[in-house]
Amino acid sequence: MLSQPIRPALQPLAADPGAVTVRRLWKAMTPDERTAGITASLNDDPEGWVKTATRAAVATALRFRAQTVAQFPKSKLVSEAARLPIDDAQLLGGFLVDLHLGHRRPMMKAFLDGLAIENDDGRIDSEKTQVPPQDDAAVAHAADALAARYPLDEVVTYFLTLLLQDAATWSGVQPWLAAHAE
Repeated sequence: MLSQPIRPALQPLAADPGAVTVRRLWKAMTPDERTAGITASLNDDPEGWVKTATRAAVATALRFRAQTVAQFPKSKLVSEAARLPIDDAQLLGGFLVDLHLGHRRPMMKAFLDGLAIENDDGRIDSEKTQVPPQDDAAVAHAADALAARYPLDEVVTYFLTLLLQDAATWSGVQPWLAAHAE
């Protein structure tokens, strides 16, 4: 067992990963993690759907007109989106994925390399690489190695995000998560 505990907000999610939703995971994240995910999403799609959806979600949560929120500087849009309850699961899912792609790629690469899954700096090219469901023992070994190198909360958040993206392929992280939630 690892010496670092999982923070209390993530513990129930790790204990029952099958019940995790994107909204529950988002709520369990720290404000800094939410800010990093939103920033990465907006940087990846500066004038597209993410910006429009983020503005709409913030306007709804604040009960402001969309035109008012459209005038917010990026820093205010990000800080408001990070603190407000956003209900758009697709948008939150994008923020979660972009948190990892934008800020945690070395961790993603290390895990995929530990499972001998072809990747480009932590990104799997789904057109070239079919990832079969992973063996629980192999996942546990790769997960232990990852948790020895990176903060446990980040590893747990990454694994929960993987389960939200493709529970069948990554089901092997469930026993590992449950064991570390105790």
